[in-house]
Amino acid sequence: MYKSIQLFFVVIMILGLVACTQPTAPDPTTAPSPTLPLPSDTLAPTVTFTPTLAPSATATAMPTLTQTPTVTVTPFPGFSERFKFYQAWTANETTYFYFMNAQVDHTIFATVDDLEGNQYTLTCPPDEQYPQDIRCYSDTLFKGKADYKVTFYSDPERQYPFYEDVFTTSLDTRYMDYDNCEKEYRIYDGKCYSAITCYGENNEVVYTFDNIPYDGNFEGYSLPCP
Repeated sequence: MYKSIQLFFVVIMILGLVACTQPTAPDPTTAPSPTLPLPSDTLAPTVTFTPTLAPSATATAMPTLTQTPTVTVTPFPGFSERFKFYQAWTANETTYFYFMNAQVDHTIFATVDDLEGNQYTLTCPPDEQYPQDIRCYSDTLFKGKADYKVTFYSDPERQYPFYEDVFTTSLDTRYMDYDNCEKEYRIYDGKCYSAITCYGENNEVVYTFDNIPYDGNFEGYSLPCP
């Protein structure tokens, strides 16, 4: 009995100790502040403008490219198959080279080389009486040489040659002084022919030329023809 009473008191004490050790609920305090910040007003994106330089009145304008005009040279087909040198002579301080069957309808140009380093220029318009031929002329008197190399050009600057050949003349005898020459021009079968004889200071014959076909169909006399 006595032990039961002791056990009872032990249990009561234990229960009392347990009750003393139970934590008491804390008094409520102020509500804890949230750890995340409150959302603030969302800022609208700002537009950043890049400044643009206005063109200056003194700005140098871009140069305008100007195309240099080029000279267009019409290709020259060349002379006809029957093209040939006829004769050369001098008159009134002018030297003439006559070519037949050139078949050009405009003035062409040439240079003459005496094959010894001397060069001269020729201008070659169509012959007024026989436009299929050309009568080339130079203000220089050619003397003492028979062979000349003639180069023809399509432009007055003589940059575009199209024909070249060496021709044998009678300019090596003496240049012809038409003031001291006997001349006759005749027409046979519609063509002009000539007979020319030139004399020197002592009345000697210095030049003679005669291509008249005396057995042909004579039609009359003509004005000078080469």
